[in-house]
Amino acid sequence: MKTALVGFGNPCHGDDGIGPAAARRIYQRLPNPENITLLELATSDFGVMEALIGYQRAVIIDALVDETADVGTLRRLELPEALEDGHLSPHTAGFGAAMALARKLGLAVPGQIALYGVVIRQPPSFSDQLSPELQARLDEIARAIAAAEFTA
Repeated sequence: MKTALVGFGNPCHGDDGIGPAAARRIYQRLPNPENITLLELATSDFGVMEALIGYQRAVIIDALVDETADVGTLRRLELPEALEDGHLSPHTAGFGAAMALARKLGLAVPGQIALYGVVIRQPPSFSDQLSPELQARLDEIARAIAAAEFTA
């Protein structure tokens, strides 16, 4: 099954770069990555949807700002896929709506999507480094996702 391993986020925006960092760490440790493509994306939800065309499966990792949970907490998220007529815009639609639109248009987007959020605090303006707290949890995050998604 052709799989996209997507690290979503801006690696020049501190902890917002956790998606690409975790995806890269997972990919480097995969024993047989021949049907898996690593995608590091800092784009819109529609850009992610477009990048997924042609894949049957996607594992997406993104930052999740949550002031109540510990930094580095990993959450498996549900992907709401809803189209509300008259409310779809590239500036306001979320990833779920972008995927719903792609399916409605008959685009070959993945039928299986696993979406993970890693809790961060509001990232600083510019930094190409993860916070020490998040960097310390990177291996644990990568192992948990790999165990859930890439073991037989």
